[in-house]
This record gives sequence, structure tokens and C-alpha cells, in this order.
Amino acid sequence: MSSARYFVFAIDQQWLVSLDGALIGRHEGRREALQSAIVMADLMGSMRHDADVIVEDDGQLDIAWTYGVDPLPARVGVTP
Repeated sequence: MSSARYFVFAIDQQWLVSLDGALIGRHEGRREALQSAIVMADLMGSMRHDADVIVEDDGQLDIAWTYGVDPLPARVGVTP
């Protein structure tokens, strides 16, 4: 099984999402970038990849979400 590790980090007041060194998302806020990365990681996980999301805050890397371990967050801006 291959792995898919998404990175979320801030540069020049934008939050970016990357996979394998390639920029795949650009967002105005941290929450939106994390949501985007988690949705993509969840899709990769459903295709039998080990998938997680790493976020960089103040020079520290932390695992923010892992497929099969963490639940999907509620969608941003969606009301039931």
C-alpha cells in the first residue's frame, strides 16, 4: 500500500496544500486549507492508500488528521 501525505502550510498570508512536493491547493485561511487537505486524504484513503494530513504552525509539524483514525470534520459553511 502506498502513502499519501498532504502538507498544509502558510506562505505570504495564504495557506497552501501540497502532495509529493506539488502545490495542489491555495486558500485564504488555515481552516479551509485543512478541510481541503482532509477531503483529498480521505479520498486517497478510500482507494487503499495510507493517508494523512500534516500541518506546519510556527515551524512545528503536527499530524492533523489520519485516515481510518480521525473522523471527517463537518463541512465548512454547510448548515443542516
